Amino acid sequence: MKKLYYRYEMELLFNAPVTNHHYRFQCIPAQDAAQRIQTLSCRVEPSGSVWFVTDGFGNTACAGEILESHDFLRVNCEGAVLTDIGSSRDEEFQYLFLCPTVLTQPESNVREFYGEILKKYGWESDGREEKRIPAETLMEELGRRMIYTPGVTGVKTTAAQALALGRGVCQDYAHLLISLCRLAGIPARYAAGAMIGEGATHAWVQVWEKGRWKGLDPANQCAAGEDYIRFASGRDFADCTVDKGCFFGAAQQQQKIMVKVEEYT
Repeated sequence: MKKLYYRYEMELLFNAPVTNHHYRFQCIPAQDAAQRIQTLSCRVEPSGSVWFVTDGFGNTACAGEILESHDFLRVNCEGAVLTDIGSSRDEEFQYLFLCPTVLTQPESNVREFYGEILKKYGWESDGREEKRIPAETLMEELGRRMIYTPGVTGVKTTAAQALALGRGVCQDYAHLLISLCRLAGIPARYAAGAMIGEGATHAWVQVWEKGRWKGLDPANQCAAGEDYIRFASGRDFADCTVDKGCFFGAAQQQQKIMVKVEEYT
């Protein structure tokens, strides 16, 4: 068990005033047997109506509206979270995490890559659980194929496109591992949040194993355990978008995000 303190700061800057701004930010830690919120505070500037909403995947987000004219928006969420992987409980299986999505669709190059991995290790692929290649092996081979490179992909880049480039960031690694796992018959979902350290938000994968979700971080080639705080999970990035919103005004926005996670000693 670990006790983690996190601070999430997000700023939107507009080059012209906007009004009737409705927003939703994915910055609230998930709550389950393996992760529990101890303390939490959330502040928004300029002040306006703020509330918490929960989506169909059980993700809780900070939502609100600012009706008056403004040219910036700042959100600061912080708190303490207990992470305890050993306390994970059996959950109800959901078949949707075996189904491909637009961002994880296994195009021909992904299928070819999967076939190469099976051949390399001599694994069979007949749909039976005991014949499935381990997700960890898929992650290792993905790490050999991809080079972590910021700036070459975007939020709409698919798993197949990232594989063709051979480069990408944590989101691309996650989409590719999810695609490979689903080809192997392993239920997998996208996880968004943060890990111990300071910087941007992070993405990893959770695979369904023996009735529980197990975290794998393909970008860092390691397990995603008690050093991670999960904000959201879903089929892919589109279900875990950091921010969504709309406003009135002919303005462009610039976004800045900083997340810091540290362990209490």
